[in-house]
Amino acid sequence: MLKFFKGRSIGYTLKHVTVSPLVLLVWLSIEITNLFRPVFIVRLSYKGRITQYMVPMELHLRNANQLNRKYLMIFVMPAATPNEAVRTVYRRYSIIVDSHFPNFIRRTFSILSVLLKSRFTPALPNWQELWQQKPATTLTDNELKFGEELLKKLGIPKDAEYICLGLKESAYYASITLDRGYGQDLRHEASDSKNLEIDRYLEVATQLANLGIYVVRVGSVVNAPLPKQRHPKIIDYASTDRSELGDIVLGAACKFGLVACCGFWIFLSFQNKPITFCDQYEFGFKNDILSLGAQTIFLIKLVRDKKNQNLVPFSKMARGGRNWASDDFLMRFGLEPVPNTPEEILNSAIEMNDWIDGRLKLSKYSEDLQNRFYDSYPRESRLEKNQFTKISPSFLQKYQDLL
Repeated sequence: MLKFFKGRSIGYTLKHVTVSPLVLLVWLSIEITNLFRPVFIVRLSYKGRITQYMVPMELHLRNANQLNRKYLMIFVMPAATPNEAVRTVYRRYSIIVDSHFPNFIRRTFSILSVLLKSRFTPALPNWQELWQQKPATTLTDNELKFGEELLKKLGIPKDAEYICLGLKESAYYASITLDRGYGQDLRHEASDSKNLEIDRYLEVATQLANLGIYVVRVGSVVNAPLPKQRHPKIIDYASTDRSELGDIVLGAACKFGLVACCGFWIFLSFQNKPITFCDQYEFGFKNDILSLGAQTIFLIKLVRDKKNQNLVPFSKMARGGRNWASDDFLMRFGLEPVPNTPEEILNSAIEMNDWIDGRLKLSKYSEDLQNRFYDSYPRESRLEKNQFTKISPSFLQKYQDLL
């Protein structure tokens, strides 16, 4: 327990010490319950954002199914649940202790989650395999009916193909303040280079719409509505009809997602939907949960030396890891990010569409480029190459001199 209070203020410590009797009582109850039904406790990040909420829950539920063990699953989340519809879905599988509970209850579980995490949190060494299993979460008939009605309202015919387009936009991060209950202030992220403008992607959406694919723009907070003069198959759901449940049902039923630095990929992944990641600063390392069960295509954001305009080789980017996502790091070494072009984004989206439809055939040379890209990452950290994940073949061919 001393580890829990290390570095904490006196006020923080006193507030938590006052619930010590309750901690001991709940601890005893958990130990007794565990004799009859395995208990699983996890302490989530204080950040309280959706990506830190759904990923561990889904994977641990799949792990429980694989082991044929029904957990009493308790999630401790000191901040607010960022999406009430997600909370509704996952409460069917677990006890979620978040801001809906009084503070003294949350303080109790905050201590317990640290004390008991090693005892009641099963490791997930096989998380890549878990992504390839059937989803552990299911939607109710009413939720599915809501999705059908939403698609009809958006003007998407029944059985028509549509994709979800989600970008990291500055307005979203500018809106995350402490008074919103997220447990942190993220307004500083509204000015970093990972924020994207919709223009490049709107050009891509128009080309996809011309191919007969509906494109649904998603996002909880966006910079501005899409222009009124646009292709009729481009739907601005984020500006006109966005809802928390809508995010879930759209992600669960689309053909694939085209996402860039935003958390909407979670709504896709928990139902094993294919994803094309664009403007991706890094390619997932072993401790990341980005190697998904469905088809996944990555389009890497390159980095350029501002002095000589040379692009940084993939092997150097691999060694830098997450540093490339830091504007301060790039500025310190005279570097700048190079956003993906509309042509690169479009090609990667078409590749995904063809892959899903069984038309994507890679030549021996293209497969060799894939292998060379993987080999550019240090062996101790890189993800294992698998049949579900590809770097955009056209992108690798275009920049093969960086391998």
